[in-house]
Amino acid sequence: MGDRMVNQVAVAPRTRGSWGGIAPGAGAVAAAQFLAATLFWWAAPGESDAYGGGYGTFAIGLVFAVAFGCIVLPPLALGAGLVHGTLFTTPVMLLSNAAGVRTRIPAPRWALPAVVLLAGAYAAPVALVMRTSYLAAWGWIAAAGVLPVGVAVYARTRQRTKGRVRLWALAGTVIAVPTALVAGFLMPAYEPPVLERADYVGVWTGDGTELELDEQGAVRAGGLPVDNGFDEAGRCSGDGTWEDAGAVGSYKAGVILAVPGCANAVLNWQVAGTEEEPQLFVLIGDPDSWDVRVLRKRAR
Repeated sequence: MGDRMVNQVAVAPRTRGSWGGIAPGAGAVAAAQFLAATLFWWAAPGESDAYGGGYGTFAIGLVFAVAFGCIVLPPLALGAGLVHGTLFTTPVMLLSNAAGVRTRIPAPRWALPAVVLLAGAYAAPVALVMRTSYLAAWGWIAAAGVLPVGVAVYARTRQRTKGRVRLWALAGTVIAVPTALVAGFLMPAYEPPVLERADYVGVWTGDGTELELDEQGAVRAGGLPVDNGFDEAGRCSGDGTWEDAGAVGSYKAGVILAVPGCANAVLNWQVAGTEEEPQLFVLIGDPDSWDVRVLRKRAR
């Protein structure tokens, strides 16, 4: 009986059967973590900045984003934290306790293996739904669970109450949120890849458009979007020529098309993406609410 108790994570008898006793305050810790991560993601240069439509483009968008972050994000983060605690932290604690009871290894030492094991189980359906790699899903699910589980293990071994852990989470949030915002804003701005003329040669497709660029400067264009200044007003197809355009002013490097019969179509396509996966894109419609059309190069 003595060994059995040593290998369990200690918890006050009055809370042993409750969720709070299994993982005290883990939901609040996860909520603080999700809130800080979301604000960092919003502030940091991202995909929208690659296309020239990031948070700094229009003041209205910035004000809306700040209001959304202050009013909507906290309850969303709290809800996500409670779900995470129920579906992840609590099962990890139960698994580690069960392993501690049945072995000579203390339960806290089983927490990290339990995190890895459960993250691996959740990664399969997540990777399928999100169409990402299994290893990537496994990694970020496990990473999101380390802090809540670590705090839960500490709280139980030290007999800390759920209320105290929530105070820790609140104090951490007060520090983490402004830190995440500042870190996001200070990150280096996005820089598009530098492509040589030969890198443009090939077939580019996406969003209903196809461009076939050859070495001699000829282009076969299908489904070029026509921009009337407010929205896409139609499509145009035809054969013509293309040239490599260097960066000029706010226009990024890319290609300029000349397609007879498609003078009203969008003919200047700019570069985005990465060196490994370059993209061509155009912005359509009202500058206050751009729609982006993205082409990716088809593998040969």
